[in-house]
Amino acid sequence: MKIGIMGTGHIGKILVQKLSVAGHDVKVANSRGPETIGADVLALGGRAVSAADTVADVNAVIISIPPNRIPQIAPLIAKLSADTVVIDTSNYHPFRDGKIDAIEAGQV
Repeated sequence: MKIGIMGTGHIGKILVQKLSVAGHDVKVANSRGPETIGADVLALGGRAVSAADTVADVNAVIISIPPNRIPQIAPLIAKLSADTVVIDTSNYHPFRDGKIDAIEAGQV
């Protein structure tokens, strides 16, 4: 399976490693550019790419970024084929992300 992962934090890093070892073609991006993705993230087969390249020609996209950053990638997600599976592993932490009123009001 071709998988794009957005985010190289604790969750994103583990997913890149585990999915690569399982034989999947894994591309990964962060907000700072592919050249800043650590060798430890890529050691088991993941490839560092730009955010735009992460969503190109994939079967699934995994979003593992702070929720307050999702509006920045929304245009990329909106362009995905209806057949592309999108998985969101983001976790809302108001102390880190700032208060997001929609989430506080119960929206997903």
